[in-house]
Amino acid sequence: MTTPRTLANRSRYRGGVTTRYRCAACGNLTRFDVVETTTVRSFYHFTVGGDLTVEEADVVATTVESVTCRWCGHGRDVEEIAETA
Repeated sequence: MTTPRTLANRSRYRGGVTTRYRCAACGNLTRFDVVETTTVRSFYHFTVGGDLTVEEADVVATTVESVTCRWCGHGRDVEEIAETA
């Protein structure tokens, strides 16, 4: 039996960028460790033999728990950058 795919197993981010970050301590704009909790509603299709295929996965909610700068190692000075039109 195969295991369901999780969001952590994806190598590429497939959605549009909604939030950007900046570390005020070191100026980093590109590398952050983001810990988030995601709730997903999925349609699991099991074959008679027990193999699993996830045919639909809809993100219901996402909560960012913490953001840490990869360059200087802390999250005290990480701030969200406002989107500009």
